[in-house]
Amino acid sequence: MSGQRQESLPDLLHDQKPDINRVIDTFVSRFNAVYGNPASARWDISKEDWQRYAFLGDRVLNLIIAQSLFTRREGALGKGKMTRILGDVVSNRALDLLVKTFDKAVFSRLIPAAVGGEDTYGERITGGAFEAFIGALYCEVGLDDVSYFVMTTLSDAISSSDPDGNAIGKLQEYFQKKYRSLPTYRQMKRSGPDHKPVFIYQVLFNNEVLGEGSGESIQQAQAAAAQKALDRIGGKS
Repeated sequence: MSGQRQESLPDLLHDQKPDINRVIDTFVSRFNAVYGNPASARWDISKEDWQRYAFLGDRVLNLIIAQSLFTRREGALGKGKMTRILGDVVSNRALDLLVKTFDKAVFSRLIPAAVGGEDTYGERITGGAFEAFIGALYCEVGLDDVSYFVMTTLSDAISSSDPDGNAIGKLQEYFQKKYRSLPTYRQMKRSGPDHKPVFIYQVLFNNEVLGEGSGESIQQAQAAAAQKALDRIGGKS
């Protein structure tokens, strides 16, 4: 993708608050101009190549987050805790929550027509699309630039992950053991500017609202709602 006169991908990736939509639009347009059909609105690659990028992106994400946890300055983390945080941050569910904060129309450009043409996708597709995106960026600009982008994009998820006090996980465990079913989450409101949104979520079971919480990310809002539900049913935080 060299030779472009527009702002470079590394410059966009190194913004302290990267414009995700702009990064995606720029990446897809430039990738298609060099490797695919420039007129295509979506990432113009085969399903097989998209899956190969997702495979690579998954490993790149794991390496970047693992290195961040290993070098955390506020105290060395044990292997078990690092493993739990890593799994929490890079799971399909976590990536799907992250994707929901992006512009839906822009993010859908990362899902080739060969993968699906629906307006809504499951966690495996949205999570896979983000992984494929990271894998392709790694191939184009290298690990350093991708690492900076990943750490700024996932900083909230990493800082809010608390495997020793995971309200969402504890609530799921409670309902799985007692009812062999899981609660669901529903977004009630999103407000504030794009760079600092506020989300309000409810957690429900059998259509009954168990708790409501707010936060600056979907994960924080859902965790707050889950904690309210635990308090209601007598669970411990």
